[in-house]
Amino acid sequence: MKKIFLLLILPFVINTSNAQSWVYLSSLPSPDAINSISVVDQNVIWVCGDAAACYRSTNGGYNWIAAYTGLPNGNLYGICAIDANTCWVGTGTGSIYKTTNGGTSWTLQQAVSGSFINGIHMFSPSFGVYIGDPTGSGQPYQLRRTDNGGTNWVLSPGAPIAASEFGVINAWDWIDSSTFWMGSANTTPNATTAKVYRTTTGFLGTWSSATLTGTGTSNGLYYQAIAFINATSGLAGSNAATIMRTTDGGVTWTAAANPPGLTSFACINMHGFKDASNIIRLSTQEASAGYKVFRTTNLGASWTQETLPTQGTTNGIQHMLFLNQNLGYAGGNAGIFLRWGPPVGVQPVSNNTPDNFVLEQNYPNPFNPTTTIKYSIPEASFVTLKIFDAVGNEVQTVVNENQSAGNYLKYIDMTSFSSGIYFYSIKAGNFTETKKMIMIK
Repeated sequence: MKKIFLLLILPFVINTSNAQSWVYLSSLPSPDAINSISVVDQNVIWVCGDAAACYRSTNGGYNWIAAYTGLPNGNLYGICAIDANTCWVGTGTGSIYKTTNGGTSWTLQQAVSGSFINGIHMFSPSFGVYIGDPTGSGQPYQLRRTDNGGTNWVLSPGAPIAASEFGVINAWDWIDSSTFWMGSANTTPNATTAKVYRTTTGFLGTWSSATLTGTGTSNGLYYQAIAFINATSGLAGSNAATIMRTTDGGVTWTAAANPPGLTSFACINMHGFKDASNIIRLSTQEASAGYKVFRTTNLGASWTQETLPTQGTTNGIQHMLFLNQNLGYAGGNAGIFLRWGPPVGVQPVSNNTPDNFVLEQNYPNPFNPTTTIKYSIPEASFVTLKIFDAVGNEVQTVVNENQSAGNYLKYIDMTSFSSGIYFYSIKAGNFTETKKMIMIK
């Protein structure tokens, strides 16, 4: 239960619950569906979607900057960024584009007519992989690897040859640069089997497959959600109310339990942690129950439903990624963007306007890894609140917006940063001030 207190000395409305939850952050400037997201860190996030939608955020998904100049018309899939400037994105026609200037312009790197880009992942600025559909029955899956930032994409000589099937957007997972799994869609109407492919020797190595059962629809049987927690244990979910589990790396699969309250549903997306927590999340859609999210810590033996905001239950989660157990993000239809995490700050109490600009010392200090920063502005101002490391590099933008006069509290999560000395600095109108804080892990 959330508890809300009104402080009498400094009028902040504070949520004292530390429990994580899904919250709605924002929507894209255009209401196009988000198909894929790429989370660089808690500030830098890229998304792509329908109608050439491509946007980036530098403040954790609160605001979006258009990044589609030079991209072709049509839907975009399989986005991956390594920073605020460098990003790769795929198309529904088998092409990959790269930008090095934040989306001001894009360069075509790869084009395979008749394919479809289902996912891209760059392990470094030079080394990465992508999965794409076969160009037809009897043709290989487009499983390609680059060692030079995408200047060349080399097709795997062991890429599986497709029958009446194709890949599915975001339906893959990996443990490292050698171990991957990929779901597929058997397009035969009312199909009762579909394959999950795997490799432990890298994209250019040997691929094998396992045949998973289920009851398909008139569109076929799609294993379109995949998540692993380690090299042996994972789940795969279908478009037709089937969830399967493996404990031998995907060689064999058995049925897992369905989430409570669901009967006829589609698995949309999965995310699995590789941190020994055994957490796998699943987003679902059911005609009668709408969109939901569940998590399991025992490979689908039991499930716990997580509460979604209205925007989530209405539009669903198409793709989710987590930085750690405390912080994750998700994109959905109608361009909605959600955040999983602890409370992220409060709005001021409007009936008590401060007399002066004030930036208070963060509390607690030292901290590990979360802290709060309070500040006051006596008049409407454009406010920036940023965090810098010990040598002056900006590492996080906390606030970058117009704000009304009032007292503010911001919750800071620095889980992904190293121990050390940091500085936080505010600028509001002509007022500037900087204070030091220390994180000790």
